[in-house]
Amino acid sequence: MKTLDQHLGELSVIELRVIARRQGLLVEAGGKDVLLAELLDQMSNPDHLAALWQELTPAQRDCLQALAGHDNRMPVAAFERTYGELRRFGPGLLQQEKPWQTPTGIAEELWYLGLITRGFEETEDGLHEFVGIPTDLLPLLPIRELSPPRFEFPSPANSPTSESIRRQNDRLLEDLATTLIYIYNQQVWITTRGQWRLQDLQQLFARWQSPPKERTSPPARGSRAALVLHLAEEAGFVVRSGRQLRLRAGRVREWLQLTRVEQKAVLFRAWYQSETWNDLCLTPGLRCEPGNWRNDPVLTRANVLDILLQAQPEQWYGLDAFIRAVHEQEPDFQRPDGQYDTWYISDRRGIHLRGYEHWFDVEGRLLRYLFKGPLFWFGMIVLAGEGDLWQLHPQAAQLVRPDAGGEDPAPPLKIGEDFRIVLPVGARLYDRFRVARFCSWESSQPSFCYRITRRGLRRAAASGITPQQVLEYLVKASHDTVPANVRQALERFRP
Repeated sequence: MKTLDQHLGELSVIELRVIARRQGLLVEAGGKDVLLAELLDQMSNPDHLAALWQELTPAQRDCLQALAGHDNRMPVAAFERTYGELRRFGPGLLQQEKPWQTPTGIAEELWYLGLITRGFEETEDGLHEFVGIPTDLLPLLPIRELSPPRFEFPSPANSPTSESIRRQNDRLLEDLATTLIYIYNQQVWITTRGQWRLQDLQQLFARWQSPPKERTSPPARGSRAALVLHLAEEAGFVVRSGRQLRLRAGRVREWLQLTRVEQKAVLFRAWYQSETWNDLCLTPGLRCEPGNWRNDPVLTRANVLDILLQAQPEQWYGLDAFIRAVHEQEPDFQRPDGQYDTWYISDRRGIHLRGYEHWFDVEGRLLRYLFKGPLFWFGMIVLAGEGDLWQLHPQAAQLVRPDAGGEDPAPPLKIGEDFRIVLPVGARLYDRFRVARFCSWESSQPSFCYRITRRGLRRAAASGITPQQVLEYLVKASHDTVPANVRQALERFRP
């Protein structure tokens, strides 16, 4: 922000005389330079500021305290929404209107005391206009130091019945792995519009543990299925070679060798940092209209996550009450400039949702989508019923900062005399990927089941995997419980 000298130097003589008079300063008549010098000298006097502080109203002190608590800069739009408009006047209109006599609110009261300034600053999101206290004046005011404000969550809700609680666990992780396996074993082509072919989607979704309800059409925008397909490319596992999808073998291998916690963290980070998955424009009921504007989905996720991770794990909250709390405390979580008239967003009826009065129609819907959608799908939160209640998963922080420690040994594969291989819950994705290289998929519920087939063994041999290597792997992965007939078949098989 500006210094007191810079701020006062930009004001007119009329404004300087008003500030001097309202502060009770004795300033001799003279030109602007003389007036400015004497005003700066007296306003920098700690004793004078201490006396002035005592004369301020509680509301005026709270405003200055709030500015200091926001790193001494608040977006002009957000500041005016709370403390009143800071009107701009030319010299003639200023003399005619005399706004200091009828200020619109606390903002103009402090402006004509010379205690606040405004100006543009460069941020990561571009150039924005802020309000703050002149930087050299701030340390002279008796403003108490504040710790970073914490988000105040609504009163805890009653615990729901156990039957109504819904957890995603590792389903998104498993479905993403299934997608990579499918691309590896099949030739997957995309349409001229860059979408998966319907026949591939139908076969793929049949293999998922959480298939979409609608399997006869491409996944809906913003749906869980669409997110899984997006993550396959966003995380760098899949590339497009012409119109064919191919795995990046090295990248996939590195990911498969991580722990489950680390694997989930990689997927979460791919969504969290994605600029092409725009949650706002994918929110059901909203449509982002073309125009010279943009939102920042990465910034929005960061701000929502900052709030979310302050929640008490395993404490139930009402989603409606939480959204109201965000509206009261952090309404500008996705609009750093506090402006609500510059984005072009409409609802299903085509009604433009511009202005702060549409906050619940835009920000409220976005939060509802994030909580019932991506945050739930990744397992960061747990929902109850139709999503009216939520709680922070006790391991949510590990999605952001995964534990580098090891995990429990993987359970052994179960191999039957009918050549079926069942991977128990919690089996390593690396094991499932290896099994799928020489087996044919049969089912994904309740556990993944594959069958050793001649076709699968020939496919493995074509990629350089011999039947002997398959047997050695199965002996190790099953803790040496390969049935005798399976062992003999693999020893005798010739591609």
